[in-house]
Amino acid sequence: MFKLQPIKKDLEIQGFNSIYYFEFSKNFSHAPEKHDFWEMVYVDSGSINAITNGIGLTLSQGQAIFHEPMEMHAHISDNCVASNLLVVSFTVDSDMMHSLRNKTFSLDKTSRTLLSLFLAEAKNALGEIPSDYEDKSSLHFLPGIFGSSQLLGCYFTELLIHLIRNESALGETMLPGKTSRDIANNSLAELICEYLKSNIYSNISLEQLCKHFLLGKTQLCKIFRESTAMSPMDYYSSLKVKEAKKLLREKNNSVSQISDMLGFSSIHTFSRSFKKAVGLSPTAYLKSIL
Repeated sequence: MFKLQPIKKDLEIQGFNSIYYFEFSKNFSHAPEKHDFWEMVYVDSGSINAITNGIGLTLSQGQAIFHEPMEMHAHISDNCVASNLLVVSFTVDSDMMHSLRNKTFSLDKTSRTLLSLFLAEAKNALGEIPSDYEDKSSLHFLPGIFGSSQLLGCYFTELLIHLIRNESALGETMLPGKTSRDIANNSLAELICEYLKSNIYSNISLEQLCKHFLLGKTQLCKIFRESTAMSPMDYYSSLKVKEAKKLLREKNNSVSQISDMLGFSSIHTFSRSFKKAVGLSPTAYLKSIL
């Protein structure tokens, strides 16, 4: 009698956490993040700057990167071209996944074919592939088409096995160097700048800034100062003073109202910061422009 020979599963996907196909503008960015599952980012068109644990590099069309669980990462457009990204988050049980760590992959024909099959089956399984970055709702597989979610897992498992088998041929090790680290630091500094600009009418502390970007005070201040030659709080204060000058020129609000609008703890703190930057008190500045 023929005995059953069990299939050895060297790599088994337990499920998908998210599947997105994004069409980003040339100036997209998001704050650094980390999560407890794997994530693959594939550039279908254009290019994107990826930052992984402080190392920055550019991913071009046809390239992919894998972020392991609890790895800090961010993605930033290059301000030159729009980009289309396939982002797949998944949970997998295999020590072999570590061979995909700290590498970028230029996908070959077989890999791209498997991704095409994966995308086609994703439409069967989901109806429509999510494309809204702000939508963080859980995946919901449709019951209608027989075997669609299973095939989705099969195609992606085959892709991972193919990449692991051929990682020496397809993968390039991410080595920290001056250029890549400069990209990372400058990109993080740009994200911090944009965050402070968008919160100019709030009162963001250094502690809140560090918590938002998941960085320690020393590291955040060092990265920001190397890029801007200023501390983040000095930069934030300069933004507020610049906005205060504009509001004073518009003459729609009193000095006290502007102080409150810009989140200063008191009018005295506002006047002191304004005079330090401009050389005149807010009232004296108002008189000078009149």
